[in-house]
Amino acid sequence: MKNGKFNTNDVKHTCENKLSIKFRNTKECNGWVIFNNVKLSRVTVPLGRKPIPPKTYKNMANQLHLTVDEFDDLLECPLTADKYFKLLRGRGVVK
Repeated sequence: MKNGKFNTNDVKHTCENKLSIKFRNTKECNGWVIFNNVKLSRVTVPLGRKPIPPKTYKNMANQLHLTVDEFDDLLECPLTADKYFKLLRGRGVVK
């Protein structure tokens, strides 16, 4: 788990750029993972630029249907959007 390496702003920007998630800024940033015009899952990222507690980091990974190690890869760039959707397809989240 590399939650100390990333802050909330890093997670939000990575999700926006790689997964094309559009966030709504209310009390928290909420966004939907959309694939073929179907909402797959909602991810919530805390507002601001602050460190991410381990539990919150794990929750964000779970919301994206990823393990913590896969979430680390998503944030560090080895996991691309194509590989992400292939993982979801293999897990039965995407048809």
